[in-house]
Amino acid sequence: MDELKRKFEDVFRLYRLNYERIFDVLYPAKNNTGFTERNLSVNFCKAYESLHPEAISWYEFQFGAKNNLHYDAVIINPTKNEVLLIESKRFSHPKKKIAGVYSDIARINDVMSSYCKEFMERIYHCSGASVYGVILADVWTQTKRKTEIWDTFKRGAFITRMLPEGYGVPTLPDCTYFVNEFPDVKRAAVIRDDYKLLSLVWKVGNFPSNV
Repeated sequence: MDELKRKFEDVFRLYRLNYERIFDVLYPAKNNTGFTERNLSVNFCKAYESLHPEAISWYEFQFGAKNNLHYDAVIINPTKNEVLLIESKRFSHPKKKIAGVYSDIARINDVMSSYCKEFMERIYHCSGASVYGVILADVWTQTKRKTEIWDTFKRGAFITRMLPEGYGVPTLPDCTYFVNEFPDVKRAAVIRDDYKLLSLVWKVGNFPSNV
C-alpha cells in the first residue's frame, strides 16, 4: 500500500460511512436530479475533522488577483502542517465534467507557482506545509459512458484514459484513487445499484519554509 493510500484511507472510510448513515434515513434528491456537489465537500471535510479535531475547513475559498477564483473547500491542519485543496464534481454530463476536472487539477497545481505567496500570507503558520490536491466526485452508472468513468477510477486509470494529452494538465505520477459503492443500502435500490463515490488524491508539493 502506497504512502498516500495509507495516509488517507481512514478519512475515506469515514467519508463513505457518512453517506451510509445519511442513506439510512434520507433519500437526498427528488426524483433523479442527483445530489448537489457541495455535499461531497462537506461529508469529506466532516470525515477529516472527525479524525483530526485540530483541523479547520472552509468552503468556497476565494483567491486570485481579481478574487475571481475559488476552491470548493480547503482543509488546514496546523498540527500536521498540511493543507488540502478540494474540488468536487458530479459526473452528470460526462464530457463537460471531465473537462472540468482538467481545469480543477491545473488550478490546484497552480497554487505552488501562481498563488503561493497569497496563500502563505493568508494561512498562518504554514511554513513548509505539505499541500495535497483532492478531487471528489460521484457518478450514477446508468449509461455506458458513466460506467466507463467508474471503471477507470476502479482501475486507477482515469488520468491516463480520460484526460488525453493536449489539455495542458500536469501529469500526476503519484496520484491515488479511492472508490466507494453502497451494496448494503436497504431503502433505495437505485443507490445500491448505481451510485458510486470516486476520489483522486495527489501530493502537490510543499510551501516554502520561512527563513
